[in-house]
Amino acid sequence: MGLPRREGAGLDVDRIVEAAWNLVDREGVGALSTRALAAELNVKSPALYWHVRNKQELLSLMVERVLGEAIETPPDNLDWKERIRSMVREQRRAFLAHRDTGLILSIAPPTERLRTEIFPRFIAPLLPTGIPEKQAIAAGGALASFLLGWIIYEQHEEARAFMTAANDADDAFEFGLEAFISGIETIAESTPKA
Repeated sequence: MGLPRREGAGLDVDRIVEAAWNLVDREGVGALSTRALAAELNVKSPALYWHVRNKQELLSLMVERVLGEAIETPPDNLDWKERIRSMVREQRRAFLAHRDTGLILSIAPPTERLRTEIFPRFIAPLLPTGIPEKQAIAAGGALASFLLGWIIYEQHEEARAFMTAANDADDAFEFGLEAFISGIETIAESTPKA
């Protein structure tokens, strides 16, 4: 006869994160709760805690999922500026494909995978510029902050309306991205080569 099946058997972190994004995309981050997520997965709330400790960890895993998928390494034949453009544009696209990502990004602490795997891939194109690693990390953080702010701005209806009344959102984003890249390039050119 066998043992009774444990509630939530077959449930894993990937399924939980996918269901969380489905719920947020449909109803917004305000609707994301343990009870709503359990209903989405057709399980009881306690089954979720076998895989995710709390809502904060869930939000972090949701960010990790989107970033992990968006941070594909650009081809090696691109120069560092094109690699940065490609990665930042892809992250913007991925974040704007989901509802409320700006809000989620602003409150979700970084996961270990984000710190040790994803962020290093994000700053990797900056290292060959000749700027010290510490400055490359600072530049990566500044670019990530620019992107986060931009996503929040674009996903806020009134802020987006204000922005697009004066400028096309894509053109304005590209201007900001180019300003960052130009600044990094200026610093790289003035950095003494070892």
